[in-house]
Amino acid sequence: MELTLSNIPNFGDDADKTIFCSRISNAVNEILSEKYKVPDPKVRIATASSRKPDRPETENKKQDESDNVSFSIEAREPQYTFDQIVLEDNVLEELQYSIKFENVRDKVYNEWGLSKIEPCPKLALNFHGESGTGKTMAAHGMANAMGRKIILASYAEIESKYHGDGPKNVKKLFQIASDTNAVLFIDEADSLLSKRLTNVTQGSEQAINSMRSQLLIQIEQFTGVVIFATNLARNYDSAFVTRIRSIHFRKPNFDMRKKLWQIMLLPQLPLDADIDMDKLASIEDICGRDIKNTIVKSAIKTAIDGKICISQQVLEDTLKSILESNNEITGRKLTEDEKKEVGEKIKSKLAAT
Repeated sequence: MELTLSNIPNFGDDADKTIFCSRISNAVNEILSEKYKVPDPKVRIATASSRKPDRPETENKKQDESDNVSFSIEAREPQYTFDQIVLEDNVLEELQYSIKFENVRDKVYNEWGLSKIEPCPKLALNFHGESGTGKTMAAHGMANAMGRKIILASYAEIESKYHGDGPKNVKKLFQIASDTNAVLFIDEADSLLSKRLTNVTQGSEQAINSMRSQLLIQIEQFTGVVIFATNLARNYDSAFVTRIRSIHFRKPNFDMRKKLWQIMLLPQLPLDADIDMDKLASIEDICGRDIKNTIVKSAIKTAIDGKICISQQVLEDTLKSILESNNEITGRKLTEDEKKEVGEKIKSKLAAT
C-alpha cells in the first residue's frame, strides 16, 4: 500500500522541513502497520519543491582541495557536575557504571581479548525522556566526572544547505570528538536516528537518509563516548536501537523536587523566612527546568518590584503561571475557568501539606 500526503506546507528552513516530514512519515507508518496491520506501508510526503542547491563548481573544487566541510564545532569545558543534578537512583547508577567502563576498557578488550569480537569498543548511550528532566546536564556531568571536554551538537547544526555536506558533517563531528577525546553529545537525536525514509523523491529526503547511513557507520567505527538525547525515542530506527544503551529520565518525585528547590534556591538569594520547601515540592508534574525558570523569574520580579526578599507567594504564583503556560503550549489553550481550577488545585495541595 502506498499513501501520499499532500499539501504539506513548504518550510523556509530545510532542516525544519526534513524533521517534520520524517516525523509525520514515521507516525503514519506506525498507525498503518501496527493498528491497521497494513503490510509494508509506503508513505510519500509531497511538498513544494525546495531542492537544496548543489555546491557551485568553484566552491566544490575548493572544498575538495582543502578537504574541509562547511561545519565548525569545538569541544568545550562541561558546565555542570553531578552535585548540581538530581536524578533517580537507578539513573545515577547507570551513569556511574558507564563512567567506570572507561577504567576497565583496556582490561576487558585487550587483556581479556574481547576486541576480537568487538574491535571498536565504545560507550554509546541514549538519554530519553521528557524535556527538562536533566538529560543535557547529565551529559555535562559525565564529561566532568571523566575529566573530559564535551561537544554539543544537534540536527540543525549538522544539517547543511548543500547536498552531500550532511554526511560529511556527521563524519567530521565524530572525528573532532575522537581527536579531542571529548564526550560527544547529540541533541534532537530522533531527527537523525529515526527510520530512513522510503519512496524518496526529493533532495532533502535523500540527504537525511544519507546522514543516517553515515551515522550508522560512524557509530560502528567510533571508540569514544557518544550520548544521544531525545524526547521521541519511539521514532528510532531499530538499527540504531541495538547499537546504543538507553537510559530513561523521568520527571522528579517529591524528594527529588525538594532537593532541586534546595539546590537552586542559592544561598546568596535574598529569601523570606517563610519559604517552605515541602510546600513547593508538593506541586507535582513539574521538571527541573520548571523549578529553575520559577526561581529566575521570581528573582527578576522581586528586583523589578523593588522588594527586599523573594517570598513564598511570588514563587507559588510564578510556578502557577509557568504551569498554565506549559499547558497552553503543549495542549489546547485553557479557558479562564480551567486556569482558575489549576490555581485552586495548587492552593489546595499546598494547604494540605
